[in-house]
Amino acid sequence: MKRTLLYILIVSLAPFLSACFKDKGNYDYIKLGEPVVSNLDTLYTVFTGDSLIISPKIVLPEGRTDLTCYWKIEIPEEARSDDYEGQELRIVYGLGARKHDGLLIVRDNATAMQYYYKFTINGKTAFTTGTLALTDDGGQAKLSFIKPDGTVQADIYPSINGEHLGTNPLQIIPLRNTSYMNVNFAYWIVCGNATNPAVEINSDDLKRMKYLKENFYNPPGELTPNYFQRLTNGTTSAVMNEKLYIGTTETAPFGTYYGFFSSPIPGSYNLAPDLVYAYTNGGAYYLGFDKVKKCFLRFDPTTFFGTDYIQEDSLFNPKNLKMDLLEMEKITENDVYAFCDSSGQTYELKFGLNFLDGNSRFKTNYKRKFKGDSLLTAQTRWQSSPVGTFYFTSNDKIYRYNPVNQELRQLDANFGGNQVTMIKILEDGSKLIAGTQNSIYTLDISTGKYGNILSQVNGLPGKVVDIFIRQ
Repeated sequence: MKRTLLYILIVSLAPFLSACFKDKGNYDYIKLGEPVVSNLDTLYTVFTGDSLIISPKIVLPEGRTDLTCYWKIEIPEEARSDDYEGQELRIVYGLGARKHDGLLIVRDNATAMQYYYKFTINGKTAFTTGTLALTDDGGQAKLSFIKPDGTVQADIYPSINGEHLGTNPLQIIPLRNTSYMNVNFAYWIVCGNATNPAVEINSDDLKRMKYLKENFYNPPGELTPNYFQRLTNGTTSAVMNEKLYIGTTETAPFGTYYGFFSSPIPGSYNLAPDLVYAYTNGGAYYLGFDKVKKCFLRFDPTTFFGTDYIQEDSLFNPKNLKMDLLEMEKITENDVYAFCDSSGQTYELKFGLNFLDGNSRFKTNYKRKFKGDSLLTAQTRWQSSPVGTFYFTSNDKIYRYNPVNQELRQLDANFGGNQVTMIKILEDGSKLIAGTQNSIYTLDISTGKYGNILSQVNGLPGKVVDIFIRQ
Protein backbone atom coordinates (compact mmCIF):
# COMPACT_ATOMS: atom_id res chain seq x y z
CA MET A 1 0.00 0.00 0.00
CA LYS A 2 2.82 2.40 0.90
CA ARG A 3 4.62 1.53 -2.36
CA THR A 4 1.46 2.29 -4.36
CA LEU A 5 1.09 5.69 -2.68
CA LEU A 6 4.74 6.44 -3.42
CA TYR A 7 4.26 5.68 -7.12
CA ILE A 8 1.19 7.96 -7.24
CA LEU A 9 3.12 10.76 -5.53
CA ILE A 10 6.04 10.47 -7.98
CA VAL A 11 3.74 10.54 -11.01
CA SER A 12 1.86 13.55 -9.63
CA LEU A 13 5.02 15.55 -8.99
CA ALA A 14 6.81 14.62 -12.22
CA PRO A 15 5.54 17.60 -14.29
CA PHE A 16 6.57 20.05 -11.60
CA LEU A 17 9.96 18.48 -11.10
CA SER A 18 10.68 18.45 -14.86
CA ALA A 19 9.77 22.14 -15.05
CA CYS A 20 12.66 22.89 -12.73
CA PHE A 21 15.27 21.65 -15.19
CA LYS A 22 17.03 24.36 -17.22
CA ASP A 23 16.10 24.59 -20.92
CA LYS A 24 19.43 23.97 -22.65
CA GLY A 25 18.03 25.29 -25.95
CA ASN A 26 19.50 22.52 -28.06
CA TYR A 27 16.83 22.72 -30.79
CA ASP A 28 17.27 22.10 -34.50
CA TYR A 29 15.81 25.11 -36.40
CA ILE A 30 14.87 24.81 -40.04
CA LYS A 31 14.72 28.06 -42.00
CA LEU A 32 11.82 27.99 -44.44
CA GLY A 33 12.55 30.03 -47.53
CA GLU A 34 9.78 31.98 -49.24
CA PRO A 35 8.54 31.27 -52.75
CA VAL A 36 9.91 33.33 -55.61
CA VAL A 37 6.94 34.84 -57.46
CA SER A 38 7.37 36.54 -60.82
CA ASN A 39 5.06 37.68 -63.62
CA LEU A 40 2.63 39.12 -61.05
CA ASP A 41 1.95 42.85 -61.42
CA THR A 42 0.53 45.18 -58.80
CA LEU A 43 -2.08 46.68 -61.17
CA TYR A 44 -4.21 45.10 -63.90
CA THR A 45 -6.47 47.22 -66.11
CA VAL A 46 -9.30 45.34 -67.78
CA PHE A 47 -12.51 46.26 -69.61
CA THR A 48 -15.81 44.77 -68.52
CA GLY A 49 -16.54 41.72 -70.67
CA ASP A 50 -12.88 41.07 -71.47
CA SER A 51 -10.84 38.14 -70.17
CA LEU A 52 -8.63 38.74 -67.16
CA ILE A 53 -5.75 36.27 -67.13
CA ILE A 54 -3.03 36.36 -64.48
CA SER A 55 -0.37 33.66 -64.80
CA PRO A 56 2.32 34.08 -62.15
CA LYS A 57 5.42 31.94 -62.12
CA ILE A 58 5.93 30.46 -58.65
CA VAL A 59 9.08 28.65 -57.54
CA LEU A 60 9.12 27.00 -54.11
CA PRO A 61 12.35 26.61 -52.09
CA GLU A 62 14.44 23.45 -52.33
CA GLY A 63 12.76 22.36 -55.53
CA ARG A 64 9.40 21.64 -53.93
CA THR A 65 6.48 21.66 -56.35
CA ASP A 66 3.47 20.76 -54.22
CA LEU A 67 1.55 24.03 -53.91
CA THR A 68 -1.99 25.39 -54.05
CA CYS A 69 -3.04 28.90 -55.13
CA TYR A 70 -6.11 30.76 -53.96
CA TRP A 71 -7.37 34.06 -55.42
CA LYS A 72 -9.63 36.62 -53.76
CA ILE A 73 -11.18 39.70 -55.41
CA GLU A 74 -12.80 41.98 -52.86
CA ILE A 75 -16.26 43.43 -53.59
CA PRO A 76 -16.81 45.78 -50.63
CA GLU A 77 -20.04 47.27 -51.97
CA GLU A 78 -21.59 43.80 -51.58
CA ALA A 79 -19.60 42.87 -48.45
CA ARG A 80 -18.14 39.76 -50.10
CA SER A 81 -15.35 38.52 -52.33
CA ASP A 82 -15.08 36.41 -55.47
CA ASP A 83 -12.87 33.40 -54.67
CA TYR A 84 -11.01 31.15 -57.10
CA GLU A 85 -8.49 28.30 -56.90
CA GLY A 86 -5.71 27.42 -59.32
CA GLN A 87 -2.23 28.49 -60.29
CA GLU A 88 -3.73 30.87 -62.87
CA LEU A 89 -6.60 33.31 -62.57
CA ARG A 90 -8.75 33.08 -65.70
CA ILE A 91 -12.07 34.92 -65.57
CA VAL A 92 -14.31 37.13 -67.69
CA TYR A 93 -14.26 40.43 -65.83
CA GLY A 94 -17.72 41.75 -64.99
CA LEU A 95 -17.39 43.87 -61.86
CA GLY A 96 -17.78 47.26 -63.50
CA ALA A 97 -15.63 50.36 -63.76
CA ARG A 98 -13.96 50.58 -60.39
CA LYS A 99 -10.88 49.39 -58.55
CA HIS A 100 -10.92 46.12 -56.65
CA ASP A 101 -8.29 44.81 -54.25
CA GLY A 102 -7.01 41.37 -55.17
CA LEU A 103 -5.05 38.80 -53.18
CA LEU A 104 -3.05 35.76 -54.28
CA ILE A 105 -2.50 33.19 -51.53
CA VAL A 106 0.24 30.64 -52.20
CA ARG A 107 0.20 27.56 -49.96
CA ASP A 108 3.31 25.39 -49.69
CA ASN A 109 1.66 22.05 -48.99
CA ALA A 110 4.87 20.45 -47.75
CA THR A 111 5.22 22.94 -44.90
CA ALA A 112 1.59 24.15 -44.65
CA MET A 113 2.90 27.73 -44.86
CA GLN A 114 0.85 30.37 -46.72
CA TYR A 115 2.20 33.48 -48.47
CA TYR A 116 0.16 36.53 -49.47
CA TYR A 117 0.59 38.81 -52.52
CA LYS A 118 -1.59 41.87 -53.12
CA PHE A 119 -2.61 43.38 -56.44
CA THR A 120 -5.28 45.76 -57.78
CA ILE A 121 -7.76 45.33 -60.61
CA ASN A 122 -8.75 48.56 -62.36
CA GLY A 123 -12.02 47.82 -64.11
CA LYS A 124 -13.10 49.91 -67.07
CA THR A 125 -15.88 50.13 -69.62
CA ALA A 126 -16.22 51.95 -72.92
CA PHE A 127 -17.67 54.86 -70.92
CA THR A 128 -15.10 54.96 -68.11
CA THR A 129 -12.94 57.65 -69.68
CA GLY A 130 -14.36 60.45 -71.77
CA THR A 131 -16.97 63.21 -71.74
CA LEU A 132 -20.71 62.85 -71.35
CA ALA A 133 -22.57 65.68 -73.09
CA LEU A 134 -26.21 66.71 -72.68
CA THR A 135 -27.63 68.77 -75.54
CA ASP A 136 -30.89 70.44 -76.50
CA ASP A 137 -31.95 69.56 -80.04
CA GLY A 138 -35.10 71.56 -80.68
CA GLY A 139 -36.24 70.98 -77.09
CA GLN A 140 -35.45 67.25 -77.08
CA ALA A 141 -32.76 66.15 -74.63
CA LYS A 142 -29.97 64.12 -76.22
CA LEU A 143 -27.06 62.37 -74.56
CA SER A 144 -23.75 61.86 -76.37
CA PHE A 145 -20.37 60.43 -75.39
CA ILE A 146 -17.03 61.84 -76.51
CA LYS A 147 -14.14 59.38 -76.44
CA PRO A 148 -10.65 60.53 -75.36
CA ASP A 149 -9.59 60.67 -79.03
CA GLY A 150 -12.42 63.12 -79.80
CA THR A 151 -14.73 60.61 -81.48
CA VAL A 152 -18.38 61.50 -80.84
CA GLN A 153 -21.01 58.85 -80.18
CA ALA A 154 -24.01 61.08 -80.77
CA ASP A 155 -27.45 60.57 -79.19
CA ILE A 156 -26.63 57.17 -77.74
CA TYR A 157 -29.33 56.98 -75.05
CA PRO A 158 -32.13 55.61 -77.32
CA SER A 159 -29.93 52.86 -78.77
CA ILE A 160 -28.97 51.70 -75.27
CA ASN A 161 -32.33 52.08 -73.53
CA GLY A 162 -34.93 51.86 -76.28
CA GLU A 163 -36.52 55.20 -75.41
CA HIS A 164 -35.86 58.92 -75.60
CA LEU A 165 -34.98 61.26 -72.77
CA GLY A 166 -37.39 64.02 -71.78
CA THR A 167 -37.55 67.56 -73.09
CA ASN A 168 -36.06 70.82 -71.82
CA PRO A 169 -32.72 69.32 -70.70
CA LEU A 170 -31.17 70.94 -67.62
CA GLN A 171 -28.31 69.05 -65.98
CA ILE A 172 -26.02 66.04 -65.72
CA ILE A 173 -25.54 65.17 -62.05
CA PRO A 174 -22.73 62.65 -61.38
CA LEU A 175 -23.12 60.60 -58.21
CA ARG A 176 -19.99 59.85 -56.20
CA ASN A 177 -19.60 59.04 -52.51
CA THR A 178 -16.17 60.35 -51.56
CA SER A 179 -16.26 58.45 -48.26
CA TYR A 180 -17.29 55.10 -49.74
CA MET A 181 -15.55 53.64 -52.80
CA ASN A 182 -15.00 57.19 -54.19
CA VAL A 183 -16.03 56.31 -57.73
CA ASN A 184 -18.69 57.67 -60.07
CA PHE A 185 -21.44 55.08 -60.00
CA ALA A 186 -24.39 56.81 -61.69
CA TYR A 187 -25.72 59.99 -63.28
CA TRP A 188 -28.98 61.82 -62.98
CA ILE A 189 -30.01 63.22 -66.36
CA VAL A 190 -32.36 66.04 -65.41
CA CYS A 191 -34.99 67.56 -67.69
CA GLY A 192 -37.48 70.29 -66.94
CA ASN A 193 -40.65 68.67 -68.24
CA ALA A 194 -43.19 66.94 -66.04
CA THR A 195 -43.82 63.89 -68.24
CA ASN A 196 -40.35 62.34 -68.06
CA PRO A 197 -38.45 64.70 -65.77
CA ALA A 198 -35.28 62.82 -64.83
CA VAL A 199 -33.66 59.42 -65.13
CA GLU A 200 -30.79 57.80 -63.25
CA ILE A 201 -28.37 55.87 -65.45
CA ASN A 202 -25.44 53.59 -64.69
CA SER A 203 -22.14 55.37 -65.26
CA ASP A 204 -20.49 52.20 -66.61
CA ASP A 205 -22.91 51.33 -69.42
CA LEU A 206 -25.38 54.28 -69.49
CA LYS A 207 -28.31 51.93 -68.97
CA ARG A 208 -31.34 53.29 -67.19
CA MET A 209 -31.46 52.35 -63.50
CA LYS A 210 -34.67 54.14 -62.54
CA TYR A 211 -36.94 57.05 -63.29
CA LEU A 212 -37.18 59.98 -60.92
CA LYS A 213 -40.53 58.86 -59.51
CA GLU A 214 -38.96 55.51 -58.61
CA ASN A 215 -36.54 57.35 -56.32
CA PHE A 216 -39.31 58.09 -53.81
CA TYR A 217 -40.50 56.05 -50.85
CA ASN A 218 -44.07 56.71 -51.93
CA PRO A 219 -45.21 57.61 -55.45
CA PRO A 220 -45.15 61.41 -55.77
CA GLY A 221 -47.52 63.53 -57.77
CA GLU A 222 -46.47 65.46 -60.84
CA LEU A 223 -42.87 66.68 -60.58
CA THR A 224 -41.09 69.44 -62.45
CA PRO A 225 -37.37 69.61 -61.63
CA ASN A 226 -35.89 73.09 -61.31
CA TYR A 227 -32.38 72.36 -60.02
CA PHE A 228 -30.38 69.37 -58.74
CA GLN A 229 -27.32 69.64 -56.50
CA ARG A 230 -24.92 66.75 -55.94
CA LEU A 231 -23.46 66.12 -52.49
CA THR A 232 -20.19 64.41 -51.62
CA ASN A 233 -22.01 61.55 -49.88
CA GLY A 234 -23.37 60.30 -53.20
CA THR A 235 -26.87 61.74 -52.76
CA THR A 236 -28.58 64.79 -54.19
CA SER A 237 -30.63 67.72 -53.02
CA ALA A 238 -33.19 69.01 -55.47
CA VAL A 239 -35.51 71.90 -56.08
CA MET A 240 -38.65 70.42 -57.64
CA ASN A 241 -41.98 72.20 -57.96
CA GLU A 242 -40.05 75.06 -56.29
CA LYS A 243 -39.74 72.97 -53.08
CA LEU A 244 -36.61 71.53 -51.45
CA TYR A 245 -36.13 67.75 -51.46
CA ILE A 246 -33.27 66.03 -49.61
CA GLY A 247 -31.83 62.62 -50.52
CA THR A 248 -31.88 60.33 -47.50
CA THR A 249 -28.79 58.76 -45.92
CA GLU A 250 -30.38 56.51 -43.28
CA THR A 251 -29.21 53.28 -44.92
CA ALA A 252 -25.80 52.00 -45.98
CA PRO A 253 -24.44 53.64 -49.16
CA PHE A 254 -25.08 50.44 -51.12
CA GLY A 255 -28.62 50.07 -49.74
CA THR A 256 -31.66 50.14 -51.99
CA TYR A 257 -33.12 53.28 -50.46
CA TYR A 258 -29.93 55.31 -50.10
CA GLY A 259 -30.50 58.72 -51.70
CA PHE A 260 -34.28 58.31 -51.93
CA PHE A 261 -36.54 61.35 -51.70
CA SER A 262 -39.45 61.65 -49.33
CA SER A 263 -41.74 64.64 -48.95
CA PRO A 264 -40.28 68.11 -49.49
CA ILE A 265 -39.22 70.17 -46.51
CA PRO A 266 -42.55 71.70 -45.46
CA GLY A 267 -43.06 75.44 -45.47
CA SER A 268 -44.47 78.35 -47.41
CA TYR A 269 -41.84 79.13 -50.02
CA ASN A 270 -41.12 79.07 -53.77
CA LEU A 271 -37.45 78.43 -54.43
CA ALA A 272 -35.47 79.81 -57.34
CA PRO A 273 -33.33 77.18 -59.14
CA ASP A 274 -30.17 77.77 -57.09
CA LEU A 275 -28.85 76.67 -53.69
CA VAL A 276 -25.91 77.25 -51.40
CA TYR A 277 -25.03 74.27 -49.22
CA ALA A 278 -22.51 73.69 -46.44
CA TYR A 279 -21.74 70.69 -44.26
CA THR A 280 -19.20 70.42 -41.44
CA ASN A 281 -18.98 68.81 -38.02
CA GLY A 282 -20.82 71.91 -36.86
CA GLY A 283 -23.92 71.02 -38.84
CA ALA A 284 -25.39 71.61 -42.29
CA TYR A 285 -27.48 74.29 -43.92
CA TYR A 286 -29.00 75.40 -47.21
CA LEU A 287 -29.46 78.95 -48.40
CA GLY A 288 -32.16 79.43 -51.00
CA PHE A 289 -34.00 82.34 -52.55
CA ASP A 290 -37.76 82.80 -52.62
CA LYS A 291 -38.65 83.93 -56.13
CA VAL A 292 -42.06 85.24 -55.04
CA LYS A 293 -41.24 86.95 -51.74
CA LYS A 294 -37.81 88.10 -53.02
CA CYS A 295 -35.83 87.05 -49.95
CA PHE A 296 -33.05 84.69 -48.86
CA LEU A 297 -34.21 81.61 -46.96
CA ARG A 298 -32.48 79.38 -44.43
CA PHE A 299 -32.94 75.60 -44.21
CA ASP A 300 -31.27 72.72 -42.49
CA PRO A 301 -31.69 69.18 -43.90
CA THR A 302 -35.03 68.73 -42.12
CA THR A 303 -36.41 72.18 -41.30
CA PHE A 304 -37.49 75.37 -43.07
CA PHE A 305 -36.42 78.43 -41.07
CA GLY A 306 -37.26 80.98 -43.74
CA THR A 307 -36.04 84.44 -42.78
CA ASP A 308 -35.49 83.40 -39.17
CA TYR A 309 -31.89 84.59 -39.02
CA ILE A 310 -30.11 87.60 -37.52
CA GLN A 311 -29.17 90.29 -40.01
CA GLU A 312 -25.90 92.05 -39.29
CA ASP A 313 -25.42 95.50 -40.83
CA SER A 314 -27.96 97.11 -43.13
CA LEU A 315 -26.26 97.46 -46.50
CA PHE A 316 -29.24 95.63 -48.00
CA ASN A 317 -32.20 93.75 -46.60
CA PRO A 318 -31.93 90.00 -47.33
CA LYS A 319 -35.40 89.45 -45.87
CA ASN A 320 -37.04 91.80 -48.36
CA LEU A 321 -34.68 92.26 -51.27
CA LYS A 322 -37.25 93.40 -53.87
CA MET A 323 -35.05 91.97 -56.64
CA ASP A 324 -34.92 88.79 -58.73
CA LEU A 325 -32.03 86.37 -58.30
CA LEU A 326 -29.87 85.76 -61.37
CA GLU A 327 -26.97 83.82 -59.83
CA MET A 328 -25.72 82.85 -56.38
CA GLU A 329 -22.27 81.45 -55.59
CA LYS A 330 -20.43 80.69 -52.35
CA ILE A 331 -16.64 80.91 -52.38
CA THR A 332 -16.23 80.75 -48.58
CA GLU A 333 -18.58 81.31 -45.66
CA ASN A 334 -17.50 84.96 -45.66
CA ASP A 335 -17.57 85.38 -49.43
CA VAL A 336 -21.03 84.64 -50.80
CA TYR A 337 -22.18 86.50 -53.89
CA ALA A 338 -25.57 87.09 -55.46
CA PHE A 339 -26.25 88.86 -58.73
CA CYS A 340 -29.77 90.25 -58.81
CA ASP A 341 -31.99 92.10 -61.24
CA SER A 342 -33.90 95.20 -60.20
CA SER A 343 -36.08 96.66 -62.94
CA GLY A 344 -33.57 95.81 -65.65
CA GLN A 345 -30.47 96.78 -63.68
CA THR A 346 -28.10 94.20 -62.22
CA TYR A 347 -26.69 94.53 -58.73
CA GLU A 348 -23.87 92.61 -57.12
CA LEU A 349 -24.37 91.62 -53.48
CA LYS A 350 -21.74 90.22 -51.17
CA PHE A 351 -22.48 88.72 -47.77
CA GLY A 352 -21.25 86.25 -45.18
CA LEU A 353 -23.10 83.39 -43.51
CA ASN A 354 -22.74 82.01 -40.01
CA PHE A 355 -25.35 79.25 -40.03
CA LEU A 356 -23.23 76.50 -38.43
CA ASP A 357 -22.65 75.47 -34.81
CA GLY A 358 -26.11 76.65 -33.83
CA ASN A 359 -25.68 80.15 -35.26
CA SER A 360 -28.04 82.03 -37.58
CA ARG A 361 -26.28 85.21 -38.67
CA PHE A 362 -26.39 86.87 -42.07
CA LYS A 363 -23.78 89.61 -42.51
CA THR A 364 -24.23 92.02 -45.42
CA ASN A 365 -20.96 93.28 -46.92
CA TYR A 366 -21.99 95.42 -49.87
CA LYS A 367 -24.50 96.12 -52.61
CA ARG A 368 -23.31 97.78 -55.82
CA LYS A 369 -24.18 98.09 -59.48
CA PHE A 370 -22.64 95.20 -61.39
CA LYS A 371 -20.00 96.41 -63.81
CA GLY A 372 -21.05 93.89 -66.46
CA ASP A 373 -24.72 94.84 -66.30
CA SER A 374 -25.01 95.88 -69.96
CA LEU A 375 -23.58 92.55 -71.15
CA LEU A 376 -26.13 90.27 -69.52
CA THR A 377 -28.91 88.60 -71.49
CA ALA A 378 -31.72 86.21 -70.66
CA GLN A 379 -29.46 83.35 -71.81
CA THR A 380 -26.39 84.34 -69.75
CA ARG A 381 -24.64 81.43 -68.03
CA TRP A 382 -22.42 81.81 -64.96
CA GLN A 383 -19.51 79.99 -63.31
CA SER A 384 -17.24 80.83 -60.39
CA SER A 385 -13.62 79.73 -60.02
CA PRO A 386 -12.02 78.32 -56.86
CA VAL A 387 -10.19 81.63 -56.32
CA GLY A 388 -13.35 83.75 -56.46
CA THR A 389 -13.40 85.11 -60.00
CA PHE A 390 -16.55 84.87 -62.09
CA TYR A 391 -17.13 83.95 -65.72
CA PHE A 392 -20.32 84.71 -67.60
CA THR A 393 -21.54 84.48 -71.18
CA SER A 394 -22.85 87.25 -73.40
CA ASN A 395 -24.14 85.93 -76.72
CA ASP A 396 -21.00 84.61 -78.49
CA LYS A 397 -18.52 85.87 -75.90
CA ILE A 398 -17.29 84.97 -72.42
CA TYR A 399 -16.18 87.50 -69.82
CA ARG A 400 -14.13 87.19 -66.67
CA TYR A 401 -15.02 89.35 -63.67
CA ASN A 402 -12.90 89.85 -60.55
CA PRO A 403 -15.06 91.27 -57.72
CA VAL A 404 -12.00 92.31 -55.69
CA ASN A 405 -11.01 95.08 -58.12
CA GLN A 406 -14.06 94.94 -60.44
CA GLU A 407 -11.85 94.06 -63.39
CA LEU A 408 -13.93 92.96 -66.37
CA ARG A 409 -12.20 91.28 -69.32
CA GLN A 410 -13.41 89.51 -72.44
CA LEU A 411 -11.77 86.13 -73.01
CA ASP A 412 -9.72 85.59 -76.16
CA ALA A 413 -11.74 82.64 -77.49
CA ASN A 414 -13.55 83.21 -80.77
CA PHE A 415 -16.62 81.02 -81.30
CA GLY A 416 -17.32 82.18 -84.84
CA GLY A 417 -20.45 84.08 -83.91
CA ASN A 418 -22.12 81.07 -82.27
CA GLN A 419 -23.93 81.74 -79.01
CA VAL A 420 -22.26 80.22 -75.96
CA THR A 421 -24.90 78.03 -74.30
CA MET A 422 -22.83 76.51 -71.48
CA ILE A 423 -19.68 77.17 -69.48
CA LYS A 424 -18.12 74.94 -66.84
CA ILE A 425 -14.86 75.36 -64.93
CA LEU A 426 -12.86 72.23 -64.21
CA GLU A 427 -12.17 71.55 -60.55
CA ASP A 428 -8.58 72.80 -60.49
CA GLY A 429 -9.69 76.09 -62.02
CA SER A 430 -7.17 76.06 -64.87
CA LYS A 431 -9.54 75.21 -67.72
CA LEU A 432 -13.00 76.27 -68.81
CA ILE A 433 -15.27 74.21 -71.04
CA ALA A 434 -17.58 76.18 -73.31
CA GLY A 435 -20.49 74.79 -75.28
CA THR A 436 -22.20 76.15 -78.39
CA GLN A 437 -24.44 74.71 -81.08
CA ASN A 438 -22.92 71.31 -81.98
CA SER A 439 -19.50 71.95 -80.34
CA ILE A 440 -17.56 72.11 -77.10
CA TYR A 441 -14.31 73.99 -76.56
CA THR A 442 -11.60 73.72 -73.90
CA LEU A 443 -10.15 77.09 -72.89
CA ASP A 444 -6.97 77.85 -70.95
CA ILE A 445 -7.74 80.11 -67.97
CA SER A 446 -4.66 79.26 -65.91
CA THR A 447 -2.52 82.03 -64.41
CA GLY A 448 -1.58 84.55 -67.08
CA LYS A 449 -3.94 83.02 -69.67
CA TYR A 450 -7.12 84.61 -70.96
CA GLY A 451 -9.16 81.87 -72.50
CA ASN A 452 -7.31 80.81 -75.62
CA ILE A 453 -8.82 77.68 -77.20
CA LEU A 454 -6.88 74.48 -76.49
CA SER A 455 -9.18 72.01 -78.24
CA GLN A 456 -12.52 71.73 -79.99
CA VAL A 457 -14.95 68.84 -80.54
CA ASN A 458 -17.72 69.05 -83.13
CA GLY A 459 -20.61 66.81 -84.12
CA LEU A 460 -22.89 67.10 -81.09
CA PRO A 461 -26.64 67.17 -81.80
CA GLY A 462 -28.02 70.56 -80.75
CA LYS A 463 -27.04 73.20 -78.20
CA VAL A 464 -24.73 72.04 -75.42
CA VAL A 465 -26.47 72.23 -72.03
CA ASP A 466 -24.12 70.38 -69.68
CA ILE A 467 -21.10 68.09 -69.72
CA PHE A 468 -19.26 65.81 -67.33
CA ILE A 469 -15.66 64.72 -67.88
CA ARG A 470 -14.80 61.31 -66.46
CA GLN A 471 -11.10 60.50 -66.11
